[in-house]
Amino acid sequence: MVTTINSTGLDFNTIKNNLKTSLQNSGEFNDYNFQASGLSSILDVLAYNTHYNGLVANFALNESFLSTAQLRGSVLSLAEGIGYVPNSKNASQATVNLTLNLSSVSGRPATIDINEDFKFQTTVDDASYVFQTRESISATDDGQGIYTFKDVSGEENLVITEGKLRTKTFIALPAVQNSVYVVPDKNLDISTVVVRVYENATTSSFTTYSNIVNARAINENSTLYILREAPNGFFELSFGNGVTLGNAPASGNKIEMEYLSVTGSLSNGAKVFNPSNSISITVDGTTQNYPVTATTLSSAVGGTEKESIDSIRKNAPFQYASQNRMVTASDYTALILKNYQSYIADIQSFGGEEALEPEYGVVFVSILFDSTVTDTVQTRIKNEILQLSDELSVASFNVKFEDPVKTFVEVQTFFQFNENLTTLSRNAIQGNVNDVIEGYFSTNTGKFSQSYRRSNVLTLVDETSKAVLSSRQLVKIQRRFTPTLLTKESHTLRYAVDIFLPDDKEHIIQSTPFVVGTSTCVLRNRLNSNILEVFDNTQGTILIDNVGEYSGDTVKIVGLQVDRIVGSDTFIKLSATPANQSAISPLRNDVIELDGDKSFTSIVDVEQGVNS
Repeated sequence: MVTTINSTGLDFNTIKNNLKTSLQNSGEFNDYNFQASGLSSILDVLAYNTHYNGLVANFALNESFLSTAQLRGSVLSLAEGIGYVPNSKNASQATVNLTLNLSSVSGRPATIDINEDFKFQTTVDDASYVFQTRESISATDDGQGIYTFKDVSGEENLVITEGKLRTKTFIALPAVQNSVYVVPDKNLDISTVVVRVYENATTSSFTTYSNIVNARAINENSTLYILREAPNGFFELSFGNGVTLGNAPASGNKIEMEYLSVTGSLSNGAKVFNPSNSISITVDGTTQNYPVTATTLSSAVGGTEKESIDSIRKNAPFQYASQNRMVTASDYTALILKNYQSYIADIQSFGGEEALEPEYGVVFVSILFDSTVTDTVQTRIKNEILQLSDELSVASFNVKFEDPVKTFVEVQTFFQFNENLTTLSRNAIQGNVNDVIEGYFSTNTGKFSQSYRRSNVLTLVDETSKAVLSSRQLVKIQRRFTPTLLTKESHTLRYAVDIFLPDDKEHIIQSTPFVVGTSTCVLRNRLNSNILEVFDNTQGTILIDNVGEYSGDTVKIVGLQVDRIVGSDTFIKLSATPANQSAISPLRNDVIELDGDKSFTSIVDVEQGVNS
């Protein structure tokens, strides 16, 4: 009779017991005492060895797949295998204007040039950081002695980058050795790397090599370099062999690699930038230094740490699918995130055929920027994305940016409460319920494709305390528009979902108050009708009987004049009852947020009952 061993368990005791059972079933050790014998020690060794080998085999198998690997070195290697280069640390960037006042200087020069690497000092949380320009800038006398510096494209808004300039030099070995040159700096920012190859250590002429990641076509003459993160956190520089992956530096060539060593996210938020250098001006043989004034247009943002293991797992497959080209909407999402992830909270891309008004040959991109990213930086990022699309798009697609559309949700929550079942006060229970609702919105909404589900919220409310016996919730959706005061104009508002049909019991559409003439009014639908009217709250009468209509998910306002908005807001809130209050699921570039000012909770005592 063949004896089989149960091999499903990998823990030590299970393995040892399985070995005991196997020996006992063999017939030779039926009456043998395994607890206090030399054989027990042998079984311990065998069990330990089996346990150890099983764990090693299990770990090795896990490290072989991107979805299960735990070691950063394994994840880096697997990502590299599908052509994904994880992000290094990224330097934070700020935008400034630089001016120089020489109005009191006679004989001043017409033009002043400043070389790249002009430095600025700044502090964040009492720590000092260095920012610098990355290209030459120049300024021309405006006739009054005021010089405003511009980059080579003529842009006055200058981008300065955090980091310390480093240079690493190597002497090339024969290409057949497939040499790897180690850069011992864990803080290297890959996007700032410049690689120059000189014929020898003394010559001044060089060839600039490009990162292979940005290559569009590769042959034996391509001058490309490969830069990857090593398992120890350093970086490895390599080249082709002259046959594949481009031309390799010849033996004896000098390889010079210039880069910024950065602090990542630590310098984000820097606001005040003090130029480290003055400008030397020579007039009539006398040289004098003059200070440069830096005006901050946008604080430092975009600094990040090395891409995390979880992020690599998420992004690598999308990058692989895109194959570094822009064809489908998901390709646009993957490549934009790859290059600008540090600025973006969320992104949504969709083809023009999916738009509310179909537009073929267009890819719409909607970006939800991080709250710290200013309008100036947003504009710069969008322009760079357009350039990226021109380089990587394999079809004649136009990119159009659609700003995120915020659909606000108003929730009125009623819950049945028995104060005899808790030691907490009514206010404490109500506060906890408010926290639960706000927490749900904070966690589950605020980004694209995130939905609101009433049942999930009510479950959380019921679980707040055993004193909460049941709950119900009324839901409204809200859009906002900013009228031009004292002007008749029209507005079209599209909501995330269809609006409830009119009835004779309540106004499905209702706005916040505004002033027309001397009357405080609201915009609402006529009872049992989809026609919009302006109701005079002051007189209790209808001021205008028709200013538009609503249908489906759209409200059209026609010829409405607003003289003044009541309150401190610059916009009017227009609330609507959705056709389905159970779930609010936005499409395309819609984003759901909670309007806390128009939401509330109310306690219904147990003896009063509550409708479910």
